[in-house]
Amino acid sequence: MKFKKMKKMQKTHIYILFFWVTLLSVKTQAQQDPQFSQYMYNPIEINPAYAGTKEGFIMTGMARMQWVGIEDAPQTQSFSLHSPVHKNMGLGFTATNDKAGPLSQTMFYWDYSYQIDVGFDSRLSFGLKAGFHIINLDLNGIEAYHQNDPEIYSINNHFVPNAGVGIYFYTYNYYLGISAPRLLEQNFSPNANGQALLVNHYFLIGGYVFDLDEIVKVKPSFIVKFTPNAPPTFDFSTNIYYERWGFGFSYRHEDAVVGQLQLFLTQQLSVGYSYDYTLSDLRHESSGSHEFMFRYDFSKRTDRCRPVKYF
Repeated sequence: MKFKKMKKMQKTHIYILFFWVTLLSVKTQAQQDPQFSQYMYNPIEINPAYAGTKEGFIMTGMARMQWVGIEDAPQTQSFSLHSPVHKNMGLGFTATNDKAGPLSQTMFYWDYSYQIDVGFDSRLSFGLKAGFHIINLDLNGIEAYHQNDPEIYSINNHFVPNAGVGIYFYTYNYYLGISAPRLLEQNFSPNANGQALLVNHYFLIGGYVFDLDEIVKVKPSFIVKFTPNAPPTFDFSTNIYYERWGFGFSYRHEDAVVGQLQLFLTQQLSVGYSYDYTLSDLRHESSGSHEFMFRYDFSKRTDRCRPVKYF
């Protein structure tokens, strides 16, 4: 029994190593941007046009532990700030740390948005994002089958600049956004003949808040992720809000079903938790994924925008 368990763990480690070596030796089309189940509470991570669309200063932190039980599985932490700085302008900042197996990347991005009125209670925001990645790949502790293979190498603090754009339309009840947060396809391989690419990603997000009565709100939302030469992936979510509580469920295509819980501790502070039940074969090795979120709204509520707890 112990031998079978060790064999299964060894097989999992081989899968993870194969994935990351493949990532760094060929032009991959996999999703490389960090993934969050509570995406609806931090759109600035992928869309710079969201910056400053609320009445005041917003601070959000998120931490995700993916595929718990699998050694060196992805772990991600994100921290963002954004605020209006003028009637029609907003600024934002996002810092993200993402680690999976031997590969880790730290990202710093600054956001600028400009909004225009397009109706009585609707606005259209245009956003720009600029920043950089610091990428590390540590293969020193991994025994390669081909010791002198030039395609297998370590990377130390490799600096990779990038930029992105986004559009975000919003009203009191709903929002819709499209963005490309990393427009530049960058090769961060130190090998002249190698390809280790940060490929382009495109996102479409949307949501609508239904007022069932003065207390109960229902918000369906979605995110669709596009990568060139790969099928799109999507999440569909439904959240219900009642006074100081919020809960919901999501489905990520062929990947996971997600349960979400949110607690509004004060008018400004909310915390959230989500649990992903994995649908792929990794469910046999993992107990699922956990994600934590906090959000603080320094603004005073007005009738112009939805309270930040909804979107």
